[in-house]
Amino acid sequence: MKVIQLLLLLLLPLTFFGQETPPILKFSSNTYQAENQNWAVTQNAENFIFVANNEGLLEYNGAKWMLYPSPNNTIMRSILAVKDKIFTGAYMEFGFWKRNDEGLLIYTSLSDKIKSELIEDENIWNIKAFDNWVIFQSYDRLYFYNVENNELNYFTDKGNYYRIFEINNTIYIFKNNGNLYKLEIGKEVLIAHIPDSYKVKFVLNIFESDNEDLILVTRNKGFFKIGKEVVTKWSISGDHIFDEFQIYSGVQLLDKTYMLGTISAGIIHLSQDGELINTINQSNGLSNNTILNLFEDASGNVWSALDNGIDCLNMQSYIREYNDNGGTVGTTYSSIIHNGKLYVGTNQGLFYKSTLVNEPLKLVEGTKGQVWSLFVYENELLCGHTSGTFLIKDNTSEQISDIPGTWNFREFPNHPELLLQGHYSGMSILERKNNKWVLKNKIKGFENSARFFEILGNSEIWINHEYKGVYKLWLNNNYTAFEKVILFSDVPKGKGSSILKYDDDLLYSYQEGVFKLTGSGENFVKDTALSKLIVKDEYISGKLVKDSKQRLWSFNKSSINYAEKGPIPGKIEIKSIPIQNYWRNTTVSFENITHLKDNLYIIGKTNGYVLVDLDKYNKTPHKIFLNDIIVKAKDSVFNVLVNENGHFNYNENVLQFNFSTPRYNKYEFVNYQYKLDNYQTDWSNWTASPNVIFDKLPFGGYTFTVRSKVGNQVSDNTVNYTFEIARPTYLSNFAIGGYLLLILISGFITHRLYKRHYKKQHLELIEQNQRQIEVNRISNEQEVIKLRNEKLNQEIESKNRELAISTMSIVKRNEVLRKVKKELKSNIGLSKDDDVFKLIDKNLENTKDWNLFKDAFNSADKDFLKRAKILYPDLTHNDLKFCAYLRLNLSSKEIAPLLNISVKSVEVRRYRLRKKMKLKHEINLTDHILDI
Repeated sequence: MKVIQLLLLLLLPLTFFGQETPPILKFSSNTYQAENQNWAVTQNAENFIFVANNEGLLEYNGAKWMLYPSPNNTIMRSILAVKDKIFTGAYMEFGFWKRNDEGLLIYTSLSDKIKSELIEDENIWNIKAFDNWVIFQSYDRLYFYNVENNELNYFTDKGNYYRIFEINNTIYIFKNNGNLYKLEIGKEVLIAHIPDSYKVKFVLNIFESDNEDLILVTRNKGFFKIGKEVVTKWSISGDHIFDEFQIYSGVQLLDKTYMLGTISAGIIHLSQDGELINTINQSNGLSNNTILNLFEDASGNVWSALDNGIDCLNMQSYIREYNDNGGTVGTTYSSIIHNGKLYVGTNQGLFYKSTLVNEPLKLVEGTKGQVWSLFVYENELLCGHTSGTFLIKDNTSEQISDIPGTWNFREFPNHPELLLQGHYSGMSILERKNNKWVLKNKIKGFENSARFFEILGNSEIWINHEYKGVYKLWLNNNYTAFEKVILFSDVPKGKGSSILKYDDDLLYSYQEGVFKLTGSGENFVKDTALSKLIVKDEYISGKLVKDSKQRLWSFNKSSINYAEKGPIPGKIEIKSIPIQNYWRNTTVSFENITHLKDNLYIIGKTNGYVLVDLDKYNKTPHKIFLNDIIVKAKDSVFNVLVNENGHFNYNENVLQFNFSTPRYNKYEFVNYQYKLDNYQTDWSNWTASPNVIFDKLPFGGYTFTVRSKVGNQVSDNTVNYTFEIARPTYLSNFAIGGYLLLILISGFITHRLYKRHYKKQHLELIEQNQRQIEVNRISNEQEVIKLRNEKLNQEIESKNRELAISTMSIVKRNEVLRKVKKELKSNIGLSKDDDVFKLIDKNLENTKDWNLFKDAFNSADKDFLKRAKILYPDLTHNDLKFCAYLRLNLSSKEIAPLLNISVKSVEVRRYRLRKKMKLKHEINLTDHILDI
């Protein structure tokens, strides 16, 4: 028996290699930023996860991990969420954490109340709650804390308390003497004893069966049932596991199955009847094989506190994964169900296993290498391979074509004995002769790649080449060559494009949508209903896959979509499954999905495949939480109350909002959308970021609103936070009042200044007008003076004319007198003493003429003679007379008669006058006289 158990043990890793496991979310120490080792997990009413870590308390809100260091810097061993408190136990320390109004957890120590009474080197290994009590358990003592009145008591039983359990609000205590007690009214009541013969070292957990019997899971001896004080060993098929593996933790799930955590072999999943379902370890997805604690959350996820990391197993997920962590199977390119076996074609070969049974995938002999397609025709399985074409029989293969790179197969209408193949280079015909498939011939006339192709009618072939476009080809009657090849230039080429026949329609799909060949066969027109399969902003590939249920599948960045016929004839319904390409990670345009049974599908991915059960896919409601708000001022950063309206100073205008939706499904991506009223009226674009920062907000009132979306389902609630940023000091009411007062004072002063200004301006205007009047008066006076001067000038000119006439008349008279005197002397012979000469000389020297001339001259040239006399006092009367004649600008010849002298004598007088005036040689006498 022991030999058989040992063989089973040795085969255990092989038996479960290749089995499908639930999706696993993995959190490494680098992710949660604490130490590797984790001891316990709990969940609060908001569905946040809390973990007891070597370094302290870890909180995970679905978006962010937060570490709260252990109060006394020791390893945190135990944890339990009770209402709004998180109770934790460590070395010589226990207490609880409670969230403050700013969203942060604050610790309150309970052990400090009895610090002097604690047992030396005591660790709190377990925490349970019932009624209003929370129990902290060490190996030697139980501490009872009343959450209502804060009362703290303890029971001591040195070294006997192995573990306490809670079932239906009842506390059970297992001691190292093999006794199981129930706590009733503060007393231990013995209910069962496990005989020493079983050598039970440790009870991991206690569950309640359907018949109300208790089921004990032990560390080394398997399961025991306790009913009415009778203890029996519950033998199961997997009992050998307890003998060979050290079981460290265990939990009963909501579906009544059991999960056991081991020290070195990962997690063992047992059915309600104790039958082995599967194991989950590092070889098929788990982060670490040492499981220190298992905890099932409200959504049925199982959290594993590991020796190195934290894993979350999505046990209720509609997805199961096969992860080829060793690289043996590789990337899945095709899959199919045939004769009770699942065949999986990968880049490593063709593998098979019994349908939906957890057994290893095995390689079909002779199929190593790249498998492109699998095709069942009349109950025969054909494999398109890089080396050619193979016929698959159970676990063996027979090569029937060696043309390299067989992409796919299509059957000919009305020719059941023929199949059309597409290759890396061209196409060929398979023919069944004598119930055996053979290569008939390669078709001439087309040597390009033919991965996507369809047959319309008997001889019309359509091929899509994603780099060249869509071809239409016509086969000859014996299928040996293409008679005609046309490249459709009007059909746009597109990366990842494909062509497919669906419901007798030929479809071409690429980034812009799905297009249908028209009845005339001349062009493609867009099918608006099916085009919804291709999400333009999330486009990866235009490849379409038709399954056996006539569903049409497409692959986008954040989802896999499918079209199916609705209840209304002709109506197409588009549905979506939120499986992101990040997890599928398939090669573009090589996406593949296969219907297995009912609504179960297999989808290929880079390192294996996933199983998707559409019957289990449901959209569960979810909520969003505003976790904390961080305000950044110039010189400080602080958290604020999230449950009250905010009031901030003007310089506290940078706000960061942190929010989350606690969903822990590997294939569910949470996105968030927010808006800030009075700043950003429209909703933002959906984003995966669980926080947003608003920088340098102006003063005013705001309301922040955020919601989340899981897949296509929006959260049941939105979270609002209203806050106000105060005006700056210079815009406060007091300041504004001051400004108004200043404005009034300024207005008053301005008014006075303007009034003074206008008054001054008015006075200046009056003065200006007065000046203008004065100017006008002066101007008028000047005009009068000018007119008067003009009149005087006219009078002067008149007098000058009179003077000139008078002078000339004297000159003429004197000339006549001189001539008369001369004639009298020469012709008559009168003596100079004669009366006639005396009369003539008297007239020539008549002073009256001079006086008349002088008066006229003074009238014309006022005070000249006086000025001349003042300037030159030595001038005589005759000199002044001579100056007067020069002033009139008379010539010497004209002056001579006036002075009754000769012209020569005039020149002599000129010389004498210059001498008296002491004029330089270069100065003209007449000009000088005129200048006086």
